[in-house]
Amino acid sequence: MYEEFYGLTEKPFSIQPDPSFLYWGRGHRLAYAMLEYGVVNQAGISVITGEIGCGKTTLVHRLLDQLSDTHTVALLSNIQAGRGELLSWVLMGFGEPYVGKTHVEMFAQLQQFFIREYAKGRRVVLIIDEAQNLSVDMLEELRMLSNINAGKDQLLQLILVGQPQLKDLLSRPDMLQLAQRIGSDFHLTPLTREEVRAYIDTRMTIAGARPGVFTDEATDMIAEQSRGVPRVINIIADTALVYAFSAQDAHVTGETIRAVIRDKLDYGVFGLASSPDLKLAEGHDPRRTSGFLGEPPTGRIADAPRMPAPRVVGETREQPRIISNLGVKFASSEAAELAFEPASAAQPFGGPSLYENMAAPAVRALEPEPEPAQEFAPRSMNGAMRPDSQAQEAPAKAESAGASAVEEIGVVVISKASGADETAHSAPDNAVVVTVAAVGSEDARTAKEAGLELIELDLASVGGGRARNAGYRRLKKLSPGLKYVQFVEAGAVLEPDWLDKAARFMARRPEVAALEGGIVEVSPPKSLFARIVSRMKDQSEGEIQTTGGSAFFRADAFEAAGGFRGDIIADETADLCIRLRRRGAHVWRADATMALVEPAPLSFLEWRRRSAQNGYNYAAGAALHGGPPERFMTMEQSRAVMWGAVFPLVILATALLAGATTAMFSIDGNPWAAVLSVVLIGVFTYAVKIAAIAFSIGAGESFSWICAAATTLGHFYECAGVARYWFSDRKSARKSAP
Repeated sequence: MYEEFYGLTEKPFSIQPDPSFLYWGRGHRLAYAMLEYGVVNQAGISVITGEIGCGKTTLVHRLLDQLSDTHTVALLSNIQAGRGELLSWVLMGFGEPYVGKTHVEMFAQLQQFFIREYAKGRRVVLIIDEAQNLSVDMLEELRMLSNINAGKDQLLQLILVGQPQLKDLLSRPDMLQLAQRIGSDFHLTPLTREEVRAYIDTRMTIAGARPGVFTDEATDMIAEQSRGVPRVINIIADTALVYAFSAQDAHVTGETIRAVIRDKLDYGVFGLASSPDLKLAEGHDPRRTSGFLGEPPTGRIADAPRMPAPRVVGETREQPRIISNLGVKFASSEAAELAFEPASAAQPFGGPSLYENMAAPAVRALEPEPEPAQEFAPRSMNGAMRPDSQAQEAPAKAESAGASAVEEIGVVVISKASGADETAHSAPDNAVVVTVAAVGSEDARTAKEAGLELIELDLASVGGGRARNAGYRRLKKLSPGLKYVQFVEAGAVLEPDWLDKAARFMARRPEVAALEGGIVEVSPPKSLFARIVSRMKDQSEGEIQTTGGSAFFRADAFEAAGGFRGDIIADETADLCIRLRRRGAHVWRADATMALVEPAPLSFLEWRRRSAQNGYNYAAGAALHGGPPERFMTMEQSRAVMWGAVFPLVILATALLAGATTAMFSIDGNPWAAVLSVVLIGVFTYAVKIAAIAFSIGAGESFSWICAAATTLGHFYECAGVARYWFSDRKSARKSAP
């Protein structure tokens, strides 16, 4: 109806659960982290509670989208006491026959089903939505099912999702046995005022809207009237778009929202949350767990002042209790520097933060700071401008103590050869810097002499992911209130204002978890192949799939994803970015300079070695994340194999076949002419490919043709790298952590 008028590709505010429109507010990130933690670490029972319409079912559907074929999952959404025996519901959910069976037969059948799936290497997950409708007897039946195990392994993982009444039900004295088996739990609260604004902007952006359709006054009124409940936000916003469209208004204003609310209250049905005392969540609400393992907080929460992205400073206090329930063991001393990895190297995505022993910052009053002189231009992946009302309209917030944004940032310098000293000193004086260097290296010696914070590791055996995690853990010890971290490879000199710009951009874009800027060469490349590599780099700004090795990360998102994987030989940063995207975060390239580098000369042999390493990275990336929806590096790997092996082999086989056929069946034909004709067809095909690449980068320059020819030649070396990955013993992601 209104889609074409506002330039939308679909309705942005449907009340049906849709994981593709999921907004990752802080509470939703934590709730999803608890769901992931329960599945990945095989917690017996996980519980998520929240008010009606807070997004619980959407999180469940997101989890279903992300689970691999190593899980057998049943989702039951309409179980009610008195409408059939629980075991028959469960059997139906798993597609097992249940008609005409006794209770004992159904229990035995389920037990055999669990054992069969376990023997196939699959985990059985049962998700019950609207679990507050379960009777006490049904909950006891679920407890009995959770007792089924094979040695140390529990055969059934149970996820209960429901309204706050579920919390009350499980807190009953007669439910103590079941409550004590809950491995992870979380209570999902309404959105804060600033999260409501980001929620509306996010859904409009995903639907393809232009910037600023909803005014500030409109979003404030929606936040007030919806009390931060996503489903009610959707109802109000969708109706408001209809009202504005009928009046041919380009913007949804506060007056439009008043009309919607007035008509809803006077003539319609306005479904607010189940609790009449429900309020908008306070900014940076600690989001405590649901209370199964402790008393929930009491008292009302005051409305938080509207702000695009609050900064948190001040004295420290204990982390929210969610962390202490995870049962995570922590290493100590220097060994703990390497311990920041997912609990299992094979887990598909990271669990909650592993920083129980760190202190979380308390919240203080926030004061506005002046708008920065320059902003990054937000763009979508196709290059179109992305709507961002926060970046355009909302002023940044700064600490009441008056500290610069840089004070919340840490820098980890990763040394591979030399140049770490210059890189470390390019960071602002008030930023915490940690250098990670090889034991006994020149950079390690220089860092010691300069008094820099240094971690010495055997980088050849530790790997890049563990080295980066070690640097991050040291940063957290030095600066527990860390909000952002910049990883930078030695030899690059950070642009003086980059960290401050990046922090301001992140504050305005809470959905962005990883950011990189441009890396500018301070002088022209010194060799032909260095010029080719520089020319073929993709420097387009906007949303991207992965960053390079030097990038700026949001600390809480980094921790929630489990940090870098320590068992990856290839590009550990790309793997982290993909895992962040799977959690709903965005990865961005800004149109600002991040660092300056001195281009190194690149010989043909070095270029050939780099091309082969690129092929290895393609294969490693495709092996890790080549499945939908990311399909990471699958196109690059296929292109390398196609042009580096398949096509030339087809030409060779066809040429030999043509020559042999001519020799055997043609009296006057020349076999060598037949062979040559097929080879020429192959050469012509490669020439067409070179021309296509040259035209794509600017055929008017002669150097474009050189780059195109080098790119085509590079496919042969990339194919060799792909083969090295697939046919070597040492893979990029091993089945178990080293």
